[in-house]
Amino acid sequence: MGKVRSDAPVRMGEIGQLPVVLDPVHAGRMLGMGRTTTYRLLREGAFPVPAHRAGRSWKVPTAGVLAHLGLEAFATSGGCGGCGARGDHNKEGES
Repeated sequence: MGKVRSDAPVRMGEIGQLPVVLDPVHAGRMLGMGRTTTYRLLREGAFPVPAHRAGRSWKVPTAGVLAHLGLEAFATSGGCGGCGARGDHNKEGES
């Protein structure tokens, strides 16, 4: 599998190949933003989806980006191989 380019548009068939977390540039591009705007919004705490600091870098969960785009079905139904959402809905302690 090739590396996902952060400047290339993501097609519906590629959503299942997205990683669990995205780098800010890739997440911003999916939301229609450039690199400068993405990092400015992250610094200001105004990025439109949840984002987390990991040392000096930012990580953006794919599930949050998909939900913001109205594609939460891919994040919750198991249709997204790398979104990080559980599709089995098992509660702790159940077998």
